[in-house]
Amino acid sequence: MTRTGQIGGVPAGLDALAQMAFRHIEAEDRGDIEATLATFEDDARFELYPCGLQLSGRERIRRYYEQFFAVARPRCTGYTVHGQAFGESSLTVEITVTVAYPDGSRRDFRTMTVFPYGSTALRGERIYADVEFFRVIFGPLLAEMEPLPVSENGDGGQVFRDR
Repeated sequence: MTRTGQIGGVPAGLDALAQMAFRHIEAEDRGDIEATLATFEDDARFELYPCGLQLSGRERIRRYYEQFFAVARPRCTGYTVHGQAFGESSLTVEITVTVAYPDGSRRDFRTMTVFPYGSTALRGERIYADVEFFRVIFGPLLAEMEPLPVSENGDGGQVFRDR
């Protein structure tokens, strides 16, 4: 079953940006790269936690989705949606993704993805998962990612800077 099937589609009564976040998930589930990319603002970025990496720029995000739909998505053999929360600034979805490996083994990855709203579309995705999950879904693009900015409080922590 797809994530959309478990979430149940776009709930009634949501504002336009929350609806766009659900449409983003639906477009990913269909494998529709153009519809998926259309849900992002021009300066969107992906932030990966806890490894502290980011991928930004329309062309790099397009390359990610080309890789994801062609290579990674076929390896994602199952989804279990544990919950979702939407509010004024984002939609958050907690999911376990089952990944198949070439040796026939499978592994479950518990993930949480935050879809922050921008002014007219999504600002990107903040994904919390095991680094092995990122290796699977981002493939060679993981090596091209840049570190997230270090927090200003000097503790070496990573922070998301709202625009």
